[in-house]
Amino acid sequence: MNLNRIFRASLFRFTLNYVVVVSVAVFLVLAVGYASLTVSYFRDLNALIGSETRALEARFERDGSAGVSVEIADRIQQASFPRLFYLLVDARGNKVAGNLARRPERFAQGEEWLGVGRTLAQLRGSEHDFDFVGASVRFADGSELLVARHYKDISEFLRITFTVLGQAMLTTIVLGAIGAALLVLILERRIRAINDSIAGILSGDLSQRIPVARGSDEDDFKRLIVNFNHMLDRIAQLMENLKQLSDNIAHDLRTPLTRLRNRLASIEFDPHGERDEAVAELLHESDELLATFNALLRIAQIEAGNRRSGFEQTALVTILGDVCEFYEPLAAEKRQTVAVTLPPSCPGVCDRDLLFQAFANLLDNAIKYAPAGGHIDVRLDCGIEAASVGIADNGPGIPAAERGKVFQRFYRVEASRSGHPGNSLGLSLVQAVINLHGGSVELDDNAPGLRVTVWLPRAGPRAETA
Repeated sequence: MNLNRIFRASLFRFTLNYVVVVSVAVFLVLAVGYASLTVSYFRDLNALIGSETRALEARFERDGSAGVSVEIADRIQQASFPRLFYLLVDARGNKVAGNLARRPERFAQGEEWLGVGRTLAQLRGSEHDFDFVGASVRFADGSELLVARHYKDISEFLRITFTVLGQAMLTTIVLGAIGAALLVLILERRIRAINDSIAGILSGDLSQRIPVARGSDEDDFKRLIVNFNHMLDRIAQLMENLKQLSDNIAHDLRTPLTRLRNRLASIEFDPHGERDEAVAELLHESDELLATFNALLRIAQIEAGNRRSGFEQTALVTILGDVCEFYEPLAAEKRQTVAVTLPPSCPGVCDRDLLFQAFANLLDNAIKYAPAGGHIDVRLDCGIEAASVGIADNGPGIPAAERGKVFQRFYRVEASRSGHPGNSLGLSLVQAVINLHGGSVELDDNAPGLRVTVWLPRAGPRAETA
């Protein structure tokens, strides 16, 4: 493992910044926690000393100094944490009771001996260097009561609190740094695998795929890799389609181009021939070649998704009705009947021009292959989420073994449906249009004839998600 590369990586710098930010955040949180604990501790201690003082004052009111002496002795004997110090002196300053021998020389006193507004600096500075902090009260007989806490105990509490919080902060930072380092190593390994696969793909190997690690489907890296592999699959498919298309063009257009060249040569070397007829045939063949190329170009554009901007709310009933009306004269020439079944309404999100062309190709095929005097059935069923369009004829149909192949460009059925003119691109165009809309095309036996069913989501194509 190249550590220098890791240190230079943006991921490492990001992680380092993350550790710094987390450390600062932990420090601030612990500092606030320390301050809160300190203030809470002194507030509780202040309340305790105040409560002790008031209780002893109440005892003095009942039993005088003698009662206070007994009460102090009982409290010293039953002392619990925090340990308090008591001192009761008479009017002449002589000790009467308590666990202090004399009044401390350095003593911070007052009824609110340490309120929230006072800080430790006020107690620990050179001019406020106290041994005890507490409260004192003078009774009516001149005696004085002192209730105090040794400052050493307070300092020990603060030291322990600071040590614990400091260790917690250090542990958090160390664990955060270790976790960040492990994160860098894991992510660096994943990113390296992605880069290696991309390098292989850039070298021309489209079979390369990024290994998908085991884990939850909600893992962002796993979703990224899965989507990336899907993209590679799509690219490989498009490249294969392009290769197949090139092969098909080279194979299927070689003959008409050769024929076109030969006819041009015959006109050149036979100036006395029937030029008008020859030119007309050449123009017809040229138109067929242009139509083939235009169809191929249109299919390629549709498969690339370049027409998604044309999607809008459209009445499917109107599209299919216009197609049927357009082809009625052609069906009438062959004495064919076209039965059209449409619901009152069926709105959907689609590209009207593309759907019109797709349905037109399907109806044109039905009219072309149905016999003279035949019957064609067109039906639109509108469901809640999807609509289905069925176009059936009573022609020769397509063998079941070849129904999946007829969507290939330039594929021709070797049976009776192959004896008609055309470039064999109509069904390829239909499939491209329907796929663009997020739908599907099915071919079934109509007994006799062929039934084509088109399924279309009424809400339009959905965006692909992982």
